[in-house]
Amino acid sequence: MENVLKLPDELRRAVAADLLPVKPLASPPRRALAVAVWVPLAALLVLAVLGLRHDAALLGGFLTWGTTFLEATLGLVLVVLALAAAVPGGGASREHAALALAVAALALGNQAWLTRAASAGATVPNPWISNGPVCFALTTLLGLSVLTIIAVLVFRATPQRATLACLLGGAGAGLMADGVYHLHCWVTDLRHVLLWHGGAVIALTLVALAAGLAWERRESARMAARLSR
Repeated sequence: MENVLKLPDELRRAVAADLLPVKPLASPPRRALAVAVWVPLAALLVLAVLGLRHDAALLGGFLTWGTTFLEATLGLVLVVLALAAAVPGGGASREHAALALAVAALALGNQAWLTRAASAGATVPNPWISNGPVCFALTTLLGLSVLTIIAVLVFRATPQRATLACLLGGAGAGLMADGVYHLHCWVTDLRHVLLWHGGAVIALTLVALAAGLAWERRESARMAARLSR
């Protein structure tokens, strides 16, 4: 005879008290459309306020606009994976998520290398420092705006794997922001791009990861408090 797991009465009462009617969520790709709308709006804002990079003619259409589209698309893929991971019982495994993050990192590095190969870009006194803080700040601000949208979508699903979902969502927001800001910044030195632009992507990822950890700690504390009643 099979053993039947008997749940504690306290746990049953806590679950029963938490049961509320909810509206079914749309699929992750459909929910990610709200994030996709951000891309053209952010690009228009960057072009209107900061202007198109001065070496756009030298780079050509693909390395100016195409890489922005590809980077934003990769960011959206990560967002879709984040929204899928936010649904209890769904989403990619940690191994597949790690693979997606690795591909995104390679794409970021490849875009920087191709851009540098095609254009010497702006000459700056010190590629490690010059213009770097400004690029970091503006890319991060752009990313925080889309990360806010992603966070609302992730936490609305009441995620059980909030850290994984937020990690993917933060990396996606970083890629999208970097792709859009690529339309303006024409410092192509790899030291500048990898340190300051890549640093902004990492910073956004860490901010999102911290939010996911905070969510999981809060949910654990809430459940422990209910069980102690």
